[in-house]
Amino acid sequence: MTKFQISLFIIIIISAIVNGANILILSGVPSPSHSIWLRPLMNGLAKRGHNVTVVSPDIEKNPPRNVTYVHLENIYDEMYNTSTRQMLNFFEMHKSPMPMLRLLDEFTIICCKAGIRSKGFKQLMSYPDNFKFDLFMSDYMFGPCFASLLMYRFGNPPYIPVAPYNALATSSPLIGSYAYSGSIPNHSYDVPEAMNFWQRLHNWFYDLYEIILKDVYLYPESDVILRQVFPNAPTTKDLQSSIRLLFINNNPVIQYKEPQMPNVIPVGGMQIQKAKPLPDDLERIVSRAKNGFILFSLGSNARSDTLGPDRIQEILTAMKALPQYQFIWKFESDESKLPMKVPDNVFIRAWMPQNDLLAHPNIKLFITHSGLLSTQEAIWNGVPIIGFPLFADQFRNINYCVSVGAAKKLMVQYLQAKDLIDAIKDILGTRSYSDNMKRLSRLFRDQPESPLERAIWWVEWVLRNPDSEMLQPSAVNVHWFKKYMYDVVLFVLISVIFMACVILTIINKMLPLLHQNVKVKQS
Repeated sequence: MTKFQISLFIIIIISAIVNGANILILSGVPSPSHSIWLRPLMNGLAKRGHNVTVVSPDIEKNPPRNVTYVHLENIYDEMYNTSTRQMLNFFEMHKSPMPMLRLLDEFTIICCKAGIRSKGFKQLMSYPDNFKFDLFMSDYMFGPCFASLLMYRFGNPPYIPVAPYNALATSSPLIGSYAYSGSIPNHSYDVPEAMNFWQRLHNWFYDLYEIILKDVYLYPESDVILRQVFPNAPTTKDLQSSIRLLFINNNPVIQYKEPQMPNVIPVGGMQIQKAKPLPDDLERIVSRAKNGFILFSLGSNARSDTLGPDRIQEILTAMKALPQYQFIWKFESDESKLPMKVPDNVFIRAWMPQNDLLAHPNIKLFITHSGLLSTQEAIWNGVPIIGFPLFADQFRNINYCVSVGAAKKLMVQYLQAKDLIDAIKDILGTRSYSDNMKRLSRLFRDQPESPLERAIWWVEWVLRNPDSEMLQPSAVNVHWFKKYMYDVVLFVLISVIFMACVILTIINKMLPLLHQNVKVKQS
């Protein structure tokens, strides 16, 4: 008996003895931040006695009790191979939302094709034919393709899509959410919430482009792959009919206010944990900083060491010009690769305990890529921000913080040392930035229960009521052309044009007669 067969046997036996449910979670996006956001929920469900099977490219070497990982071992390899990596130039994605919107869909198909070649997928296919999961959860930013494969393989269990994202319009194919083009910027469009006419026109086009792209590319391509593996499977859209709820990483206090469907459960900040003590060397450095310290991190995708020598030099020059502050920079390469000597007031390390540093009483400012998790952690801890947005939702995250006076925005693509120096001096010399962020923090924390507790309660609600579809809105079954009333608008437009043509025709026929009558009278 192999180690895998023994583990599977134990899961089956345990599930038969205790009341815990068998829960399958797909955390497929090859980005550590996605797994970081979902991990507290995985572990929280396991603590409640549920047997949690996690399918992911990111695994824990020593998972907690009741958590079993199935490794999609080749997804990161696919992401970082030459052809795919050329698509992921994070420093060029700010120019237009359209390439980003298409890339998001293309990337899910690339990952799905890689996923079905993985050892992890073969392991899942080797489960007994009659093995069932009581609930399926999936990071829906990984797309419908791989999720549909798992749903069909395990008998289409009740489904909760989840996402460490705050743009509800992205869930439109799943639960019928609306894109409010007149008031909410597209999640990849860098404009303020108060858009002018031309920005609203562009925004409407980007929203429509994203919707059509799902219909003409993402779902048809997903269906092709699904039928290659399971020839008798229904369409991916049909498989999604088992959706019960949707968890999304938002909170109206700290972002654009967006109407949501009744089955959307906001769990913004679910990843935020109680701060732990810092490593001794870091604690010594930040505690001794007389004027406080500034944390600089660009997250897990756009690494600081990929900025290029010119940008790195501008950043280090700015840091050197502010010797009164201690800088802590998450920089992923050796110092020998830097274009200049690291200033004495700069500490560099490849990994930083970000949440623990943001919770430290001596922190003054966070320089960030404006990723959602980083932004939420800064708000939770009341730390003002300088944002370097690069792609996707990072624009809306920093634009919102700027609009409430808690942040400043710079474009790292065109960064000059003076710009960064001026921004740091402005924020640290103007008390309102800190006050506004602390106010946001107070409002964000003031909740009846933690986001994690809320998520666990609703998961168990679905387990108690697996056949309930009462919260699923009817809009999910209405084609987008009807949902947005384009058919009615088209009918009215055609009617107006038809009536105008009729009126013009009548006028054209009447004019000669009138002209003739005038001539007769005159004669």
